[in-house]
Amino acid sequence: MKKSDSDSQKNNSKKQSEPVSAFRTIREFVEALGIALVLAFLFKAFIIELYCIPTGSMASTLMGRHKDVNCEACGFPFQFSASQESNDGSEAPRAKNELPRVVGGTCPQCHYTMYVGDDNLAGQTYMSFNGDRIFVNKSLFSFREPSRWHVTVFRYPHKPQVNYIKRLIGVENETVMLRNGQVFAKKEGSDHFEIQRKPLRVLLSMLRPVDDNDHVIPAIHELGWKTRWYSDEQHWQRSDDYKSFTGTNDTDEISWLKFRYITASTLDWYQLLQGNLPESNPTGVPQLITDSLDYNTHILQSPSGPRKEVFTVETPQHSTMQLARRDPYGIGLNWVGDLVARCTVNFEDFKNDFGKGFQQRTISFRLVRGGISFQCDINLTSTLNGSRSSDTGTATFFIPDVSEFEPFTISVPIRAGRNHDVMFCNVDEEMRLIIDGKEIDTGGRGRYDHLCLDGSLLCRDRSPTVLDLEPAAIGVQGGLVRIENLKIKRNMYYISTNNHTLNNVCDLIQSPFYSTDEESVRQILSTPQLWADFGKTRRTEFILGKDQFLMCGDNSAQSQDSRLWTHFGIPHYVERQYLIGEAVFVFWPHGLRIPGTRLALIPNFSKMRWID
Repeated sequence: MKKSDSDSQKNNSKKQSEPVSAFRTIREFVEALGIALVLAFLFKAFIIELYCIPTGSMASTLMGRHKDVNCEACGFPFQFSASQESNDGSEAPRAKNELPRVVGGTCPQCHYTMYVGDDNLAGQTYMSFNGDRIFVNKSLFSFREPSRWHVTVFRYPHKPQVNYIKRLIGVENETVMLRNGQVFAKKEGSDHFEIQRKPLRVLLSMLRPVDDNDHVIPAIHELGWKTRWYSDEQHWQRSDDYKSFTGTNDTDEISWLKFRYITASTLDWYQLLQGNLPESNPTGVPQLITDSLDYNTHILQSPSGPRKEVFTVETPQHSTMQLARRDPYGIGLNWVGDLVARCTVNFEDFKNDFGKGFQQRTISFRLVRGGISFQCDINLTSTLNGSRSSDTGTATFFIPDVSEFEPFTISVPIRAGRNHDVMFCNVDEEMRLIIDGKEIDTGGRGRYDHLCLDGSLLCRDRSPTVLDLEPAAIGVQGGLVRIENLKIKRNMYYISTNNHTLNNVCDLIQSPFYSTDEESVRQILSTPQLWADFGKTRRTEFILGKDQFLMCGDNSAQSQDSRLWTHFGIPHYVERQYLIGEAVFVFWPHGLRIPGTRLALIPNFSKMRWID
C-alpha cells in the first residue's frame, strides 16, 4: 500500500513538472531570441552596419551598379557604370521600360569601345551587377578623430535620412584648396598652403591605370602601329610577344627604354580591326595622359531613341567584332603629370663571369612632369669572395635639371638573380620607391614641395612640354637586366570646382577644348604648341570651422560631393553630428555567375578587400 502511494505521488509530481518544463523552455527561447535581437540592434546601431554602394561616385575604389567585362581586343578587365539602369538615388523614379540601357564602354588600356547590348553578335550576356556591399565601422569616431583620406559614411545634410559615402579630404579648422588635381590645406591662422600626401595604402588604392604592357596587342604593331614602349638603341631587345624586354649595356651611358602614350580612336580601331593602318593616323601619335576614367565611358541607349552607332567588322582571322562609337563625355580633359612606373626587375647573376673583383649594374627610372625629369637610379654591386658572391643595393634620387634639389642615396633590398617588383612614384610632389610591396624609407628627402612655389622652376602652374610626350622611361647601364610586367599608373585627379565655376569637367582657366570629339581632343593632346595654358588651372578654396569636414568622391568627374553642394544652397561641409563611420571592408563585391544562369551567387573572393 505504501509502495502504491509512493508511485502515485511520483507520477503526480512528474505530470505537474511537465508543463512547467515546457513553459520554461519556451520562455528561455523567447528570452534568448529577444536578447539576440537587442544585441543585433545594438551591434548595428553602434558598431557595424552593412551598406550597399548605389552609385559610382567612389569608383574605382568602390563600385556602384556596373558592368564587369574583359576587353574583346586586348583582354584587359575593366568596369563601367550601369547606375542609370536603376532608380536608386533618382529624384523622379521611372518605369522599368523607360530606363536607359548601358550598351557599351571603353577599355582604359587600348581604348577599344565594346558593344554589350543584348543584340550583340557574339550572343554574350553582359550582366549589370549591383554595387559593392561593405562593412561600416560606426564606433571608430568614439575613440579617435575623423582622418583625412579615410572613406567615410555620413548623413547627407540636406536629407539626413539618406546616407552618403565619400573620402574625407578636409578636416576641421583649416582651409582646403584644390589645385592641379591635388589637395592642399592650411591651418587656421596660417597663410601657407601645404600639399596633403597620401599614405602608401591609400595611394595604391587611388592610382588609376594608364598602360599595362601584359595586355599589348602584337597584331596591330606588326601592321606598323607604334608600340608604347620602345627604344632607339640596340641595347634593348624585345620579346616576341612584346611583353618583356632585356637590356644589355656595358657602356658608361644609360640606355633608355621609353614610354609614349599612344591611343587609338574609334575610327582608328575600325581600320586596325580589318588589318589596315588608319589613313588619317597611320602609325599612332603620342599624347598627354589625362584623367580619363573607364567607369565613366558607359554608353547609354534610350528605349525610345535611335540605336547607337555600332560598326560591324570582319577581321583577317574571319571573326566578326562589333565596335561602338566612344561617348565623348568619357574623355578626360585634365592633364595628369603625377605618374607611377612599375615593373618586375631581374639583374642577371654574373657570379660565373667575375673572375676577380666586382660587377656594378644600374637600372634607372625616369618620370617626366612639365618637362622636368625625376629620376631614381638603382645600383647593384656584386662582390665575389672565393666561391661566394654578395650583393649591395643602393638607390639614388635626383632631379637632373634642378640643382636646388639635393641628391641622396639609400640602401635597398636588391639581389642578383631574383625577381623584384619595383615601383617608382612621382606623386604629390614627392619621389617614392616601393620594392616588393615595401616602401623604402627616404626620411622625407624625396619631397620637393619647397621648390614648387610660384615663380620657381618647378612652379605648380608649369605647363607640359614636348618632353611630356615620353613621360616615363627605364634605363640600363653596366650589365644585363630583364624587365617584365610593365605598368604605368596615374594619380587620382580632383577637379577644382564649386558653385562659381561653369565647367565641372575641365580645370583649365583658358581651355583649348571647343569640342569633345575624339579626333579634336587627340589633336590638342598631341600638339605641344597648344599646351601653353595646360598648367594654369583653377584654384578653389573651402573654409572649414570647428566640427566641419570636406567630403569628395574618388570619381571626381561624376561625384555630387561637397564641392558642389552650394549649387543647391547647402554648405560645402559635413558637420560632425552627421558622421556615421568609416568603410572598412568589401564583403560582397558581386557574386560570380552560376554557369548557365543569370544568378551571380558564387562568392567572389578575389575582389573581397579592405578599403583604403
